[in-house]
Amino acid sequence: MSTIITVATMKGGSGKSTLASCLAVHWQLAGRRPTLIDADPQRSIARLAARERALGGVPVVEDATEHASEVAHRLVVGGGPVIIDTPGFRSETTTKCLTASDFVLVPVKASPFDVDRMLDTLNMLVNAANDWHPIYRCVLTQTTRDSVVAKHIRSELGAAGFRLLESEMTNRVIYAEAALWGATPSLIENTGPAARDIAAIAAEVDNILAIKQAA
Repeated sequence: MSTIITVATMKGGSGKSTLASCLAVHWQLAGRRPTLIDADPQRSIARLAARERALGGVPVVEDATEHASEVAHRLVVGGGPVIIDTPGFRSETTTKCLTASDFVLVPVKASPFDVDRMLDTLNMLVNAANDWHPIYRCVLTQTTRDSVVAKHIRSELGAAGFRLLESEMTNRVIYAEAALWGATPSLIENTGPAARDIAAIAAEVDNILAIKQAA
């Protein structure tokens, strides 16, 4: 499936780079030949790729300019998914990447303080759209299993009409431990709970995109 997926949020610390890199590694292990574009000046993904495990060999292209979306269009011709990690702030780069995307993921930390910034991201997404109708999903990150806060935020966002993935990224120490080696949970413990969380998110994204292509 050739597609451009942009991960975007206006809130730092929401797990944007973690989500992008985890999905890419999951699809790499499945033989899908993904490419990551690090369009974030903080270079979180590029730094991971420079460590020992090098994100399992996923190619990483650095381009934090407004031309990142053009790079994505060139790379997607190769057949594998292209995942863009965008700047965590409003920028021309982010806007162009959004409008170039087949699918947008908006990570939202399960905290009331993060929801307001998520709304800023979605407003930017809609305002950038013009005649383009983006497919997006919010995904809760750094959640605590069965927590009241996460359940309340999910219910509140759903009631407001914001579409969420059913799957979540539960807060687990293995994400930080894996990053020490430039890896993700799927590389360290492929059958572990974090890897299963990632696989569930990836499966939802694949299903949504398959429905879109069939329509």
